[in-house]
Amino acid sequence: MCGIAGIMVRDEINLGDALYKMLYEIRHRGCDAAGTALYLGQPRDYLTARVSLFNATEDLPTLRRIVNEFAELGECDLYRTNSPYTMARLTLQCEPRDASRLYREINAQPSLCVHSLSDCMQVIKDVGTADALAEFGGLRAVKGQHALGHTRLATESIDNLNFAHPFSSDLMPEITVVHNGQLTNYFKLRRKLEAKGVRCKTFNDSEIIAHYLAYKMTREDKTFQEALTASLDDFDGVFSYLAATDSGIGAVRDRLGIKPILYYQRNGLLLLGSEQVSFEAVDPDIYAAEMAPGEVRVWSKN
Repeated sequence: MCGIAGIMVRDEINLGDALYKMLYEIRHRGCDAAGTALYLGQPRDYLTARVSLFNATEDLPTLRRIVNEFAELGECDLYRTNSPYTMARLTLQCEPRDASRLYREINAQPSLCVHSLSDCMQVIKDVGTADALAEFGGLRAVKGQHALGHTRLATESIDNLNFAHPFSSDLMPEITVVHNGQLTNYFKLRRKLEAKGVRCKTFNDSEIIAHYLAYKMTREDKTFQEALTASLDDFDGVFSYLAATDSGIGAVRDRLGIKPILYYQRNGLLLLGSEQVSFEAVDPDIYAAEMAPGEVRVWSKN
């Protein structure tokens, strides 16, 4: 059992604080890890990246070397996490066509893992509860217009910072996914996508959702909604998930309907999540509706 959350507002605000409160209220759904992906209302004129380092002394020079092959490196600072990993936070100038290549080359290093690399989005994740995101990642001060969040109960894959949600994809760095449930055909999906050139960094079945959607949209020219809808036929198991791009949020609930997704939309506010209690952290008078089994919904920020 994991917890998922999503929020979208009409104007850019201090969204990190609202998401922190939502995740705090569903910490009982999983306290092995927590994570968020926060999207700006407008893209920056530079990219930001968050990359985990297994050994900062050895890995930072490698990271710098790879970045300098594809981009002009600006600021680069390190912060500790609630885990053995150190997080590198970078700003850089890069041609859009090179962003995916840079993401892929960094991830090719066994001791490096890209959490986000985008001009409009950043991923903050850590082991433990949302308190770790606030203490180490500075979550509560982050502004944005829409966001996803996750609390993780590690079941089949290991309790590791890099296995925490959200997941993104080098094929489409601005897409992120948070997931509750299990894909029972994960290895079949993985083999199929890897045969087409997709590279997975972890063995978390949730990562394959991000690659699947990114592949559908970038290689098969599917719309966001078409890619989400296709997953209902291609994924086996019990699952609900939220996905986001720079333009909005999508939600998918499998046809069995065991894993819930609730939603609320009114007056420029959209909330999504596993439980009503997380909505009440934003407004105690909110009462959410439940998505139907087999339902796909997409909300655009404009």
